Amino acid sequence: MKPVSVVIPALGDVPLLRRAMKSLLLEFELRDVGDELVVVDDTGTGALERERAALIGEREGVRLITREVNGGFAEALTTGIEAARHDLVFSMNSDVVVRTGFLAPLSRALADDVFAVAPAALLGGDAETVESYNRARLANGLLDVRSSPGPAPTEGCHPVAFAVGGTMLFDRRRFAELGGFDPLFEPFYFEDVDLCWRAWRAGLRTLFCADAIVEHHHKGTIGRYLSEGRRRAAVERGELLFNWKHLAEDDLAEHLALLYRRTLDGYLTDRRDDLVWLSLALAKLDEVTDRRKGARERSTRDVLALEDGPGLDADRG
Repeated sequence: MKPVSVVIPALGDVPLLRRAMKSLLLEFELRDVGDELVVVDDTGTGALERERAALIGEREGVRLITREVNGGFAEALTTGIEAARHDLVFSMNSDVVVRTGFLAPLSRALADDVFAVAPAALLGGDAETVESYNRARLANGLLDVRSSPGPAPTEGCHPVAFAVGGTMLFDRRRFAELGGFDPLFEPFYFEDVDLCWRAWRAGLRTLFCADAIVEHHHKGTIGRYLSEGRRRAAVERGELLFNWKHLAEDDLAEHLALLYRRTLDGYLTDRRDDLVWLSLALAKLDEVTDRRKGARERSTRDVLALEDGPGLDADRG
């Protein structure tokens, strides 16, 4: 077994982090191959640094890295990835509790043509509500890759559109080759979707592994620190930027028609949120246009057409 560096970007909830660490360190002990844990303090205040003795103590294979400013999920995670001592990295939210034996199936699935592997992430620990299994669908001018918690395959590995950044295993050399997280999506949301979709376009798969199980208790993510309005705005803006970056040329006309309908409906029905989301994305239009220039990877249509790919049409199950 190859050792793994687990990176947890964390804010200030120490009891939550302790629970995550307890389950993870038990996994390390059972594997006994030199795994390590890198906790990244992204509070911007050194809050976790002040808890170093209680969190880390004399525990072997556990490190705390403190960032001077809060940079958001992608920046904090990248800090931990760059500091990792092992090639294999599992990125993990602080509100995730792992189940014993979860790392071995993920490692086995990480083949030469696989960029990332996602475990079965059970929302609240409910086996019927898996939030890490997702597929992609292109319809009405929109590439929809959002995951909806629900039933998922119960065994084996299956292609998915993306691995959730808070629970995925990958090789950090591949992460660097792909260019890491795109700052276009800062401060958060859709950076993991974009990264895995870039991998698909570059010829690398992303898989869901039903035999690796973790629990997501949805308490420590950024949504806890934002109003619902701001969180939703970041999600909607991210989806638009993702589409503008990855839609094939042949699909842009239909997408523009969709945006026109949304804008008109928002104006006529006084749904101002739709207009706000669009304006936030338009502020990044020059940047996302630059991302499209000179791209030689296979197109989004090519990815969706793969027989063993992440598209709904390719799902034979």
